Amino acid sequence: MTFVDRWKRRLGLGAAPPVAPDPRRSYRDDLTDLSSRTVMHDTLVAALRSGARGAVVTIDLDNFKYFNDRHGYRVGDELLRVVAARLRETLAMASCLARAGGDEFIAYLPDLTLAEALHKAEDCAAAMREPVALASGSEIVTLSAGVATLAGQTVDDVWRACDAALHAAKARGRDRVVAFDDDTRRLAVSRRDLTSTVMALQERNRALREEARTDALTGLRNRLALDELLHAAAGDGDRRVHRAAIAFIDVDHFGNYNHVHGDAAGDDALRAVARAIRDAAREADFVFRKGGEEFVVVLAEADSDAAVAAAERIRGAVEDLALSHAASSAADVVTVTIGVASGPPGATLRQLLSAAAEKAMAGKVGEQRNRVHAVRLQDFGAPG
Repeated sequence: MTFVDRWKRRLGLGAAPPVAPDPRRSYRDDLTDLSSRTVMHDTLVAALRSGARGAVVTIDLDNFKYFNDRHGYRVGDELLRVVAARLRETLAMASCLARAGGDEFIAYLPDLTLAEALHKAEDCAAAMREPVALASGSEIVTLSAGVATLAGQTVDDVWRACDAALHAAKARGRDRVVAFDDDTRRLAVSRRDLTSTVMALQERNRALREEARTDALTGLRNRLALDELLHAAAGDGDRRVHRAAIAFIDVDHFGNYNHVHGDAAGDDALRAVARAIRDAAREADFVFRKGGEEFVVVLAEADSDAAVAAAERIRGAVEDLALSHAASSAADVVTVTIGVASGPPGATLRQLLSAAAEKAMAGKVGEQRNRVHAVRLQDFGAPG
């Protein structure tokens, strides 16, 4: 007779139907020789289906992680074996006693009322207060437990009730037993409501944070987001950035465009330019609207040649929009002038942005619009 047959017969459900062994299922915990969580699950499923009554106790050692950290896992395993032996002795009436994993144990006590099961769980807590002789010396370890009746539509319902009671026991100071009664049920509901409220607030805060860093007109990241990136990369101590480049993009004669075509058309043009820049940039790049008709692209891991190629691709994409510009000296369509700055290890994003902006402005002043103007910063020594 298999082990599964024995525990099913013990429940009065008869022998299990013959099935092919499943090597993935484990029926015995190797460390404590208690049943496994798999057996406990199947036991409770069978009990619920048969209409059996009783209670389930979930037991968790208090501060077991700190015990392991202090004494090591070998002593921790020794303690778990002692705990299993004490539980086996105290809960002799259990039809199934399992180690659920780690320092958590579960017992099914058939035919016991909630009050009777609560009393047995308190006996377990009292038994654990007796000193334990281990290789590290004599130790006193306590436990917390949650008790719930075998009720509900699924095993998960029962386990959730036990877990809620166990959490209440931990919250009340540990080394105690709590039953899943009306008070605990209200606490669990309040806890879920509080969790939902906190999650909703966190999500709202994330949305507000994202909104504050998004340009309303173009949907690109805005000046605040750009400043944060520059700060994160350079840091208060001007931390160095490796293989980065920046493209500073300025729409040519945009003031004239607004004057001739109107502000509404100007907004449409900026949205179109923003889309062209975003689509022409690489997936790893960061695209920002700095303000007005100025845009910035942070080109991650780009050397000088790659940065110039990326900038030229962006310039061409904007020109290809073919947005009529009757008041531009650069072309009869909307164009951009781009300054690109790259640098060796030692250049910061702030330095690159400043150099790129200066290069773009110099090109515009020199009437060399609708072009890419590149600069490479000289090597920087280590900060003194």
